[in-house]
Amino acid sequence: MLKTKKKRLLRQPSATVTDPYALYERAVQDPVVELGLLERALRRAGRPAKRLREDFSGTALLSARWVAAGPERSAVAVDIDPAVHDWARAHHVPALGSASRRLRLVHADVRRGPSGPFDAVVALNFSYQVFRTRTSLKDYLSGARRALAPGGVLMLDVFGGGLAQQGLLDRRRLGRGLTYVWDQGPLDPITHRIRCSICFELPGGRRMRAFDYDWRLWTLPELTDLLEEVGFADVAILWDVEPPGVEPRYVPRRRAENQRAWLAYLVARR
Repeated sequence: MLKTKKKRLLRQPSATVTDPYALYERAVQDPVVELGLLERALRRAGRPAKRLREDFSGTALLSARWVAAGPERSAVAVDIDPAVHDWARAHHVPALGSASRRLRLVHADVRRGPSGPFDAVVALNFSYQVFRTRTSLKDYLSGARRALAPGGVLMLDVFGGGLAQQGLLDRRRLGRGLTYVWDQGPLDPITHRIRCSICFELPGGRRMRAFDYDWRLWTLPELTDLLEEVGFADVAILWDVEPPGVEPRYVPRRRAENQRAWLAYLVARR
């Protein structure tokens, strides 16, 4: 299972048990933890927490929480799928009230996203792994760096460990008769290609296949090398130092003990 450390289940009154986007937000995303890490990285870099670009934004949950946190904050959410932004307009934008003027939803390839300058660019939920060649990922990372103001930060999440390299079916109860299912195929050891899907078991026994992914499983050394190659001055790996079952605490680490499954964050400063 990928997001083994996610604890908070997001409660959204407008969500229904048959809405895949609402279920995804509830099961997978944790904006409290991720915005906390991002704000800490910006303080460390001496940048204000004002201008955010959220790449592969999906329903723009992180962007919505960002602009809601202060009147000086703005966000641009970028996704190639117009349907997720239609959902965001129906579910997140109305709740923001006047703050919605500081949230911009952009339908585009993230490699050709808005140029900024931004204080932070984030690509979370491992979606950048859709780039399965070194050239395409390097193109994306280079563009993200250009979009940052001097001293701005890029944040990615990364998963790995022994379980990431084998077939896996993992189930997690969400309550109210709902179960999240991560269905992961085995890793191709030559290409590091991995196919995964997210399903939801619904009340009454019905199973909904919601999202499919065809990724390359990138490693921390590969990502660190690419970030440095495109010109990032400082790359930090934030590792969870707490044992499984304890609220995560991510701190910079240069070395770590391998685990059956781990989740880390990469923060790179322009």
